[in-house]
Amino acid sequence: MAPQIPTIAEIRTSTEVLSPPDASATVVKVGESFAVNFGHNVSSEEAEAFQSISSNTEVPVPKFYATLVEPDTAINFIVMEYVNGKSLGDLWPTLGVPDRLQITNQLRAALRELCSLEPPSYLGSLNRKPLSDGVFWTPDQNPAKLGPFETEDDLNEGILERLAEHEPRAHLTLLRTLITATLRDHKVKFTHGDLQPKNILVKSTGLNYPPYEIKIIDWEISGWYPEY
Repeated sequence: MAPQIPTIAEIRTSTEVLSPPDASATVVKVGESFAVNFGHNVSSEEAEAFQSISSNTEVPVPKFYATLVEPDTAINFIVMEYVNGKSLGDLWPTLGVPDRLQITNQLRAALRELCSLEPPSYLGSLNRKPLSDGVFWTPDQNPAKLGPFETEDDLNEGILERLAEHEPRAHLTLLRTLITATLRDHKVKFTHGDLQPKNILVKSTGLNYPPYEIKIIDWEISGWYPEY
């Protein structure tokens, strides 16, 4: 029997905060089964990406349960499985070589599966939406800078237009030359976008092998990017 999804009121009253104080969103534990990611920076695109990866691939992520939207604030709440583990960044210094190899093998398999997903005919977030990476962010929500982009050349132009907002002209001319010459003819791959140790949870299995299993979190800026 599936656990009962918590209400927004129950989430709001949780005092078990899992996220660090400087995080862009808040993650709380609700009951024994749920972790909930919410805040003004939690987008519907992140929820869609997380749900898609959880439902349609074998990539190790916490189980996705639901997305809730608070009517008065339009804040998104992503309800997922609570994982009783540590971040890879915290755990790594305590691990021996065999355990490190076992964890990196899991990461390798996850990345290979992401790279094997059939790409669409554009570069951008899932469902043909703009990219969320800060490289492309602009307050005017200009699709020429944010995407989605039809080609890698269009994406490169978006990067250059974004850089033109604050880079000196001479520097921009050099960057245009370099980008035009090197960032071309790449395959399109689905990318996490922020795969650093703090976004990899590691949980003990209680078994001799494998002793640990990973869960990849924070799919905020994931999407279809050039393979580099």
